Amino acid sequence: MQKLIYSIAFSSFWHTGSGLSSGVGANTLVIKDDNGLPFIPGRTLKGLLRDAAENLHEINPDRIPADFLERIFGRSDEERSTGKPEQISGYDAGGCFFGNAGLSEELQKKIPDQRKPLLFTTLASTAIDKKGQAEDHTLRHLEATIPLTLYAYIDRFPNSPADLNRLQDCFKWIKRIGYNRNRGLGRCQFTLQNQGS
Repeated sequence: MQKLIYSIAFSSFWHTGSGLSSGVGANTLVIKDDNGLPFIPGRTLKGLLRDAAENLHEINPDRIPADFLERIFGRSDEERSTGKPEQISGYDAGGCFFGNAGLSEELQKKIPDQRKPLLFTTLASTAIDKKGQAEDHTLRHLEATIPLTLYAYIDRFPNSPADLNRLQDCFKWIKRIGYNRNRGLGRCQFTLQNQGS
């Protein structure tokens, strides 16, 4: 087993939601860690990569076989709900652990508290009617993060060149992350950085 380090380089503003609002400020805030810095939860990344793997499996089952999905991501909720109780009791959530994605430790140390708000901006949008005028009560403010590079890891990944190639295919499949992807937010590129022991 090995520990993989990968980067997520954003080339546009991006938003991964916290489910909170700031009242008079943004209607939707970015999720932040205890130090006020942006991050992406590991469970979100695992879900994105699993979705990519499932799509690629549908396109080419020989390239991304079903056993890859189960070994890396575990069985899906649907698979568990249709399984027999004795099978579910031995359920393994997947051999791999997906860590959160965050700024590099070096960069985190260099950003003073008073500069952290500069990592975020507020984007406004409104609905436009057929006459080209803003519809009443539709102005929304979205907090977004500036383009940055985050780093994450996958622990207990199999020592298999074939599985590594499959994972990199999943990396290539993901082009956007987060909210308002269809409006240009969240453009990104996943890149394997190195392999640890």
